Amino acid sequence: MVFTGLIIDARLDVNILRRTTAELVKAWPVLGGKLYRKDRPWALSTGSIVDFESREGHQDLAYWTQRGIPPSAPRPTIMDKLSPQELDDTFMFNVPAKTTNVFLVRATMLRDATMLCFGLSHHLADGTASYDVIRAYCDLLAGRPIAALLLPPDSQGKRLSDRVTPAKTSDPSVRRIGYAEHLANFTIGLWPVLLLLVSVAWNLLLRRLGLQEDLEERYVYLPAEWVGAVRKRALETLSMLPADPQPRWDSQPTKNNIINAWFLKTIYSTVARSNAPVDFYGPLSYRPVVAPPPPGHYWIHNSIGLLREKLTVAQIQQESVATLAGRLRLATLRYTTPSSIQAYLRVCEDHAGRRVLPNIQGRGTTPMVMVTPWTGFDFSALDFSAASSAPSRPAQVVFVNALVREMREGVWPSAFTLKSVQGGGYWLRGWNTPSGWRNLDRLGDIDVL
Repeated sequence: MVFTGLIIDARLDVNILRRTTAELVKAWPVLGGKLYRKDRPWALSTGSIVDFESREGHQDLAYWTQRGIPPSAPRPTIMDKLSPQELDDTFMFNVPAKTTNVFLVRATMLRDATMLCFGLSHHLADGTASYDVIRAYCDLLAGRPIAALLLPPDSQGKRLSDRVTPAKTSDPSVRRIGYAEHLANFTIGLWPVLLLLVSVAWNLLLRRLGLQEDLEERYVYLPAEWVGAVRKRALETLSMLPADPQPRWDSQPTKNNIINAWFLKTIYSTVARSNAPVDFYGPLSYRPVVAPPPPGHYWIHNSIGLLREKLTVAQIQQESVATLAGRLRLATLRYTTPSSIQAYLRVCEDHAGRRVLPNIQGRGTTPMVMVTPWTGFDFSALDFSAASSAPSRPAQVVFVNALVREMREGVWPSAFTLKSVQGGGYWLRGWNTPSGWRNLDRLGDIDVL
């Protein structure tokens, strides 16, 4: 399940929320269905299940804002008083560990605010689809029409790879990722998967025995001014590097690339220097290159591909954030060309009935890192005023808590990156070692990066 928790700065009417949930399920019946096994892979049914629950909470908005929403700091700051586990427990009450419902809504009514949690099956939806569903929910609240739902092409036996729109122009210096390279990014088959699971179990055992550092989950706030300053310095650095016949980085890394490169450095800043391999995996939406549904229509879909960048511990430690961010930017460009996306989709279609996992090069303590970017979602634009108990008062989102439940175990270092709805900064919800978190203050110094 993909869970999106929202703290809204007004007390909302539970009856209106429940009624709107039922309206949305009626309009988009796939949300009222269930997830079930039909041999393999999983299958989805449509229905009319309205999985909505509410409860009263004794806290108020100040209880959460005093824990750092929004914080004011000149550099990245760990919000020690803001516990991801406490937030999850507050948002996700009465949610079965293995729920088969496709969609659920939970509302916790605080004294002067509301905590809303939307859950969607990850088999059906990615982060973009989750955001679109919440936006449709807000449209229904406000009495606005929503798009008509269509089944996505792949649920009707059609190949998404045939719907990829060719590029009008292309940069010859950006190498495409072909079928064989995509396939090599994944582990397929019983024996490789078994070896991966044994490696995971071994690392978890070492942590339980105290023989290696455990991973701890934290919320970190990165001020917009700091991220902007690091990116400005990175652009200046990359512009002065000599051009290479075969580019090794892109000269225009995004803010998201900067945050990802910085997070990699926090993880490996205290690890012994070595040439041990490290895989960076990042989800990428392929919606922009797939022909969309007709105007006025929408399909809920998990349209996610995976980017893989092969690095080493020494490389992460030695290279600047600018160079690392440039590498990640170039990898993004390569993986998001229409031909690269088409090759990725064909790999998925050819292996749809098999278990496919990331192909991790190393077998050390942290050989893989994954960062999920939600920085493109404008949660501040969501308006819940139509459900406010005081109709004259606007009801806006003041904090977002993102979670994919299956990723909570902290097997590998991973993170969600989100744009703050207040102040223009960024939130990072991530797993790191205690020593990595303790080194955060040093890595907040722009001159060190």
